[in-house]
Amino acid sequence: MNTMLIRTAAAVAGTLCVAAASAQSFPSKPIRIIVPYVGGGAVDGSARVVAAPMSEAMGQPVLVENRPGASSMVGMQACAKSPADGYTTCMTVADSLSYNPFLFKNLPYDPDKDFAPVINLLRGNSMLFAKGNAPFNNFKEMIAYAKSRPGTLNWGTWGPASVPDMYLQWIKHEVGVNIAAVPYKGAGQAVPAVLAGEVDISYMVIGAILPHIKAGKLKPLAVVGGRRSPLLPDLPHLAEEGADPGLRSYFGIFAPGGTPKPIVDRLNAEFAKALQLPKVQEFFRTQALDIVGGSADEFARFLREDRVNSGRVFKTMGVKPGDAPT
Repeated sequence: MNTMLIRTAAAVAGTLCVAAASAQSFPSKPIRIIVPYVGGGAVDGSARVVAAPMSEAMGQPVLVENRPGASSMVGMQACAKSPADGYTTCMTVADSLSYNPFLFKNLPYDPDKDFAPVINLLRGNSMLFAKGNAPFNNFKEMIAYAKSRPGTLNWGTWGPASVPDMYLQWIKHEVGVNIAAVPYKGAGQAVPAVLAGEVDISYMVIGAILPHIKAGKLKPLAVVGGRRSPLLPDLPHLAEEGADPGLRSYFGIFAPGGTPKPIVDRLNAEFAKALQLPKVQEFFRTQALDIVGGSADEFARFLREDRVNSGRVFKTMGVKPGDAPT
């Protein structure tokens, strides 16, 4: 073996030893979970539910930090630019890494290089809903109303390229209706806007708005995805209505790219343990969020497949990437 190979092997071994030692002493200070949305939404609430037991189990505070703005880019950039030492993570949904790469030309982060997938925490069961006094009672009636009165309805999104915005754009493309998008910084603002009558329609995980539906303050229109929800078994899903784009849902945890694998694996294990706690499982059950879990490598494979699927949807809609919002 030549000298160069020996030196390279020694350097690699040394790096692995340092990473393993760091993982054994990890954590020695607080960990933060950046949420790139405003407080009060499903992602924020889910992050806080798992952060509490993780703080106790790891012996260090696990803090949730909301960094909304620019279609989740503000928070995701903050996560990407943080030291790759495991003390900063971020929790996001599909818009940040599955949608934004196809929608914006000048992302402030590289979706492949700047993030290390940690764990696919949850799969969302969401729905489209309307304000309680809307002049329609289901998805078909909403479409008929929108066609008969073009431009009179508006749809609260979490900003351009957010998950609810993508559903609006697909429905407009497939069904041919004129519904205006009204951007908010997250579900924590969009849902109150529908309750107040500022906008007519929006999108949210079922559990978070079910009390408002039972109280008659909101009207359910359709479940998002290819199956009905056990919480609302009589409510059709968008595939039944012929308006489902086939986008997949996930609530994922990421670390900055380059975070050592032993630390990623430790974070994965700690998040997975939190998901097994009965009180955590009960919370997600009431929110109609399905626990996924699995390894970091499994999540990485899922993300690659999801980005391909998302690109196919946007190509069908004829979406062309534009400048990223600031």
